[in-house]
Amino acid sequence: FLPFTHRLQASVAMNTSLIVYIINFFSIIISVAQLCVASSIFDFIVLNKMYYTSHDETILIDPHHAVIFFTAPLLAAAIAVLTVAIPNMPRGFQNFISRHPFLIAVVHAALLTVASIAFAFCSLTSAQLSLNIGYYAYNGVPQKFQDASFWYFVRLRATTVLFGMQSIFSLAQIALLYMGIECRYKVITPQPNEKQAISSPIRA
Repeated sequence: FLPFTHRLQASVAMNTSLIVYIINFFSIIISVAQLCVASSIFDFIVLNKMYYTSHDETILIDPHHAVIFFTAPLLAAAIAVLTVAIPNMPRGFQNFISRHPFLIAVVHAALLTVASIAFAFCSLTSAQLSLNIGYYAYNGVPQKFQDASFWYFVRLRATTVLFGMQSIFSLAQIALLYMGIECRYKVITPQPNEKQAISSPIRA
């Protein structure tokens, strides 16, 4: 049963590694989309606090939210690139990973946990902002204010979905963390060379 067990473990690790790779690939794409949408939300008008209600001059989109709307996608992209690039990193870093797999797993899990919480917070914040301006997107006066509100409303709804997807991706990676890391770090474990393998005696 030993050869069958090794093949089964290798198959599971390979599939898990592929899933983690796909998740990180889509995470990078979503991060780029988030940055593009955030750039269209926090434009000149919002950053200069010129988007407000006419009757009481209430600021509808706080420009300070731009910090988290831009930082969170950059964090997601950094984690995704780091995760995908680990097998191709320099030999010294790979040796460090081989010697300290548990430490790397803890750090990776901590980053994913923080990222998941940050994405969930951003998704809730974006949803709240879209609710605040939802009324003005369809009943705003004058018409230009309604058009501007609809512009921000659609993009805030989009960021709500994108941040929610990022949070789900982070949680999915946490669920697959140990299997994925085991697969990645097995490929950089030092292997005996051919001469050692040939010279080793074969025991019956």
